[in-house]
Amino acid sequence: MRVNRSNKAFKRLDLKERKAIEAHLERVGSLNCVVTGYSHPTLHHCHSGSMSANGINRGGSQRPSDWFVIPIVASLHVGNGGIDGSLGVLSWEKLYGTQFEHLKTISRVLGYNVFKKAGYDIEVEGLV
Repeated sequence: MRVNRSNKAFKRLDLKERKAIEAHLERVGSLNCVVTGYSHPTLHHCHSGSMSANGINRGGSQRPSDWFVIPIVASLHVGNGGIDGSLGVLSWEKLYGTQFEHLKTISRVLGYNVFKKAGYDIEVEGLV
């Protein structure tokens, strides 16, 4: 999966941080969907719902942290059954699990705490 981050906020980061984020997005993009297990997922930036309930908020039109991405198949991402489509975050989380828990799973699979990488002091069980 090719990572193309061309927004201004990303370009303002130092080179080391940009490379770390690009590598993270590549790693997550190489995983199977956290819900279906199918390959070739899209990357969903986690927001609202369980993220807000756990103290992770974003302002109005601000993009969520690139550390907070989960791999999901396109049909669960957008469209009628999508978290960013007609279904919406709260209904999606009731059906498929919370984004917050999926991020904990991603952290364990990758071997590093994505919450700490994004600057939040949230522990993930099973990580040192």
